[in-house]
Amino acid sequence: MAKASSDFDFAEEVYWSVLDGNEGGNLEDLDALLAEKLQFQEAIFLSVNENVSSSSSTSSSTLKVTSSSMPKHNKPGKSKKRVGPSSLSYCEICYDRKERHQMFRISGCSHSFCAGCISTYVKTRLEQNITIIMCPRENCKVPLELEACKPRFPKEVIELWGDLLRDELLCATGGQLYCPFKDCSALLLNDNQEVIAETECPYCHRLLCARCKVSWHSGISCEEYQKLSEDERGSEDLMVRNLAKEKKWNRCPRCHIIVEKTEGCLHMTCWCKYEFCYACGAEWTHYHGGCQGN
Repeated sequence: MAKASSDFDFAEEVYWSVLDGNEGGNLEDLDALLAEKLQFQEAIFLSVNENVSSSSSTSSSTLKVTSSSMPKHNKPGKSKKRVGPSSLSYCEICYDRKERHQMFRISGCSHSFCAGCISTYVKTRLEQNITIIMCPRENCKVPLELEACKPRFPKEVIELWGDLLRDELLCATGGQLYCPFKDCSALLLNDNQEVIAETECPYCHRLLCARCKVSWHSGISCEEYQKLSEDERGSEDLMVRNLAKEKKWNRCPRCHIIVEKTEGCLHMTCWCKYEFCYACGAEWTHYHGGCQGN
């Protein structure tokens, strides 16, 4: 309806413009002039519509081509490659970051340390004769397992650990002892069920007492030896004891020092001021007499 109204207005406008230009003429001339005017206006109108349509199409096409030919820009952040998790791990002993293949993870607690640090830690504990070794993480009570450590630890650490565990087992069963000489200290096994005393170390070839676990105490039984105090069990102390026994020296009943009587009577006064009878060892009094000892 809007288009029909527009066409009517246009025709009316043409009619009045022709009429104004043909005042005083006849109707036939007016009709011819009006028809010519209308054809001319219609031609102009069609030409304008074609130009507008062509311009709109060209503009749309240009915009489409320009849009497609423009380089595409990715949104910020999407052009970068996504970085994966770091391959480095943190060692809580040396405070360094190590590659994952350099780390040792404790299975019981999942705490991880670099293999070098954890093996050194274990070796230090073994040198202190500690065989049950806990995770070095503070307040962690999970023990390390020998089998889990074998693939990653040095051979000497694994061997030391195994030797100490074997020694503990033998100690628990009572079937082993060490050579008492400090320059030997070899581990000795008792395969016999009998309780033996004097024996020879197969490594240093010196005599020892397997029952008392000391060097051989010649001239004194195991029972007598075990009654001695610690400061009387030395080799020199035992030599003096055997010499005193051979020379028939006596001991002071109070301080137990060895006393030798070279001459005089049986009345002895020790350096501790205790007076005793050298023959029987009884305290010397005015009533002591009749002792026939020499």
